[in-house]
Amino acid sequence: MKQSKQIMGQAAAAPRMTKAAALLIAIGLSVPVFLLLTLLDTVVF
Repeated sequence: MKQSKQIMGQAAAAPRMTKAAALLIAIGLSVPVFLLLTLLDTVVF
């Protein structure tokens, strides 16, 4: 198990993803996938 980090003598909490970060990751992944699938659909069909 990992040891907890000490900051100014107190144990620091583990970093957590914020809702804004989750939204940016979701958008960052969905836009290229949408473009790739649209291009594939245009070329194949």
